[in-house]
Amino acid sequence: MFECEMANLAVVGAGIGGCSAAYFARKYFPDVNVTIYDSQDRIGGRILTYNADGVNLELGATFFNSFNRTLLGIVKAEGLKMTPVKERADFAVWNGSEFVFRSNKQSSVTILKLLAKYQLSLARTFLLLRKVRGQVAKLYTEETKNPADIGEIFEFTGLDEWHKKPFFEVLSEKGVSQAFIDEIITPITRVIYSQNADLGGFAGLSSLIGVYSGATYSLAEGNSTLPVHLAKASNATVKLGQKVDRIEKTSKGTYSVYTGEDMTVFDSVIIATPLELADIEFDGLSLHGWEPQPYQAVYKRVMRGVFDPSYFGLKNSDPPAIVLTTKDADPITQYSIQKVSGGESLVTISSPEPLSKNVFNGVFKNGGVSVLEHCWKAAYPVFKPVTKLPLTRIDKRLMYISAVEPSVSSMETSTLSALNVVRMLGRI
Repeated sequence: MFECEMANLAVVGAGIGGCSAAYFARKYFPDVNVTIYDSQDRIGGRILTYNADGVNLELGATFFNSFNRTLLGIVKAEGLKMTPVKERADFAVWNGSEFVFRSNKQSSVTILKLLAKYQLSLARTFLLLRKVRGQVAKLYTEETKNPADIGEIFEFTGLDEWHKKPFFEVLSEKGVSQAFIDEIITPITRVIYSQNADLGGFAGLSSLIGVYSGATYSLAEGNSTLPVHLAKASNATVKLGQKVDRIEKTSKGTYSVYTGEDMTVFDSVIIATPLELADIEFDGLSLHGWEPQPYQAVYKRVMRGVFDPSYFGLKNSDPPAIVLTTKDADPITQYSIQKVSGGESLVTISSPEPLSKNVFNGVFKNGGVSVLEHCWKAAYPVFKPVTKLPLTRIDKRLMYISAVEPSVSSMETSTLSALNVVRMLGRI
């Protein structure tokens, strides 16, 4: 299928992007020797599943949907079992003192409630998402036919118009009301992209597409099993706890990859971790068009206990499975409530700031028991409007999966970018 041969490939990063790249490289270059490096001691990157009381808590990437073609293609090809994330239909928006909106478990009723309260703003938002979905569908087609720098594909499909503008400016231009933005759209986007008031347009639109594109799923055994499965299926040599310090281009056009005291030469290299976080020295190579950007921390804390409905002003009814928040409830961006045995619940609170010990005051009738705390020091970029995306092809055989991240970050975009870079290598 491909015009070139490749004997040795290095993949820097063992997250979903790197493990997908290794998987696709094995598919398109059956004889290639793949080595995956990661400075951490586990496979998974920003995907992390923690099992508590028989419940999978997704502390990183939470779900994917029926519109995520690349990811779904892998899951189905590998026979991995998916489970619907039904909890996402049972949500409410909390302003710190009361619910400003609560869904119905029947999606049609939820839509009617939204229409009744926000009128044309809902329809205008759906029309905008329909346009963007069409452009994304065109992106899938274009990437298949003409794999190229992700910025070029965005320009060809018209998606570049969105990452150049602030998200809330895009919505206002379409006539979406401020009330709908504040009470529905902002709570959805700040769960994923925190409290960035100047959020880039495509990041915001992608988060809405993720929620409003049909059924959502996670893997039955936890999302962490996906990168692990892909690394195994690729038959790659996985070197955990080995940070790549330097990549040097040789006189023969190959690449020397240095990790501590070791050095190995590869025909091709795929960088599958953000350059801002990788701290790699490049020798004989230039990073044209790449500008570093800040990353957002996300803090999560989980406790178990008998939930007190009065915390949300409820009497005897069950709380929603997911509670999103407006800016009035800062710094908390989301509560996730999952029932376990003995009438108890697991409650996960998310925030872009460190969570104090008293953040759970009033949540449980019995005070609750701490289950875990986790901090993502760099969960995702602080998305801002960007004029131009960095190059996917740093050098002839040196590719950069995270070139898409200044615009958007998700399991699907990482997986699609991995497929794209492998196809680009195949057409040198």
